Amino acid sequence: MMHAEAPLAGIRVLDLTRILPGPFATMMFADLGAEVVKVEHPRGGDPERSSAPLGEDGEAYRFGMLNRGKRSIAIDLKSAEGRDVVLELARSFDIVLEGFRPGVVDELGIGPSALREVNPGLVYASISGYGQTGPYADLPGHDINYQALAGILRYFGGRDAPRIPWLPIADIGGGAMLAVSGILAALVRRAATGRGDYLDLSMAEGALYWQQTRAQWYLATGNDPTPDGLPVTGAVPGYGVYQGSDGEWLSLGCLEPMFWERLCGVLELPDDVGRQRDPAAFDELDARLRSIIVTRTVGDWFAVFREGGVPAAPCHTIADALEDEHFRSRGRLGGTEPHDRIRSPFVFADSPDVAGSAAPALGADTDAVLNDAGYDASRIAGLRAAGAIQ
Repeated sequence: MMHAEAPLAGIRVLDLTRILPGPFATMMFADLGAEVVKVEHPRGGDPERSSAPLGEDGEAYRFGMLNRGKRSIAIDLKSAEGRDVVLELARSFDIVLEGFRPGVVDELGIGPSALREVNPGLVYASISGYGQTGPYADLPGHDINYQALAGILRYFGGRDAPRIPWLPIADIGGGAMLAVSGILAALVRRAATGRGDYLDLSMAEGALYWQQTRAQWYLATGNDPTPDGLPVTGAVPGYGVYQGSDGEWLSLGCLEPMFWERLCGVLELPDDVGRQRDPAAFDELDARLRSIIVTRTVGDWFAVFREGGVPAAPCHTIADALEDEHFRSRGRLGGTEPHDRIRSPFVFADSPDVAGSAAPALGADTDAVLNDAGYDASRIAGLRAAGAIQ
């Protein structure tokens, strides 16, 4: 819930999204102290409520993490009464975020024009696959499609075929996080002008935005960089993953000459200090590193390289990462059992971490939110009798 000293205390977010990108964005707002009211359909709510795995309390873990600290109001947006409720609520909110296919909110009568008419200071944002306009605007898609179109998928796997990464990069990086950035920018401008704005965010374009360094290679040379053709994708020895004697993997990040020199010093390879960027020496140096690293466990090497100031880290699974001493020391989880969650990465000197409460039950806050908006008991009862709310 909102903390009085949190960075976004006093900011109110009306969340019309579901599944992943939008709820991830509004989770970030809640983690930063904003009040987030999640609008769900009275029958079933967000589909994530039933996604596996489920806890002993019947709550979907994924839903719980994405929607911690929010309030839930159940409204049938297809009903005229439900539309009117949203229009009235919008008067007292700072942000509205939606993730329907392009045009749906306008069809429902709750699009940016309608809501900004009743609240000119509103920052309204739409997250969609390809944006509200353009040849692909109406094309259905998922994270894999947005990554593919933006050229990101090519960087996973080798030259044989692209591979699907384990994380939804376009959904979260190109969608949720860029939405938060854009919305916060609009709030900053609103503080100076008093007017809100409308943000049309395409996840495919967001994924393309991530491609700055790859795009500059192409724009500068006319050549399309290959997955293994750049220094940061393993084109030089000392920047890659190496297997230890225990079968586990260690990452080395010796890209700069200083770090390569430290690595050669720790491994007692003085003759190789000046050879890292010599293409003719790549195979030889890479083979030498692999033959050395494989003689000891990853844990042993990590300790050695930490001592020597060499950029290295074990390739953790998520289970390993959650138990790592460093993340544990910084308090990587928040909340309370059974609602533990990865805490917000925002660590402010003067603002305590907002320990979000558990995700709300479907429609749990409907009456309270409507009361805050000035609805009396009889009006709420009428909406409920009409099936517009739950």
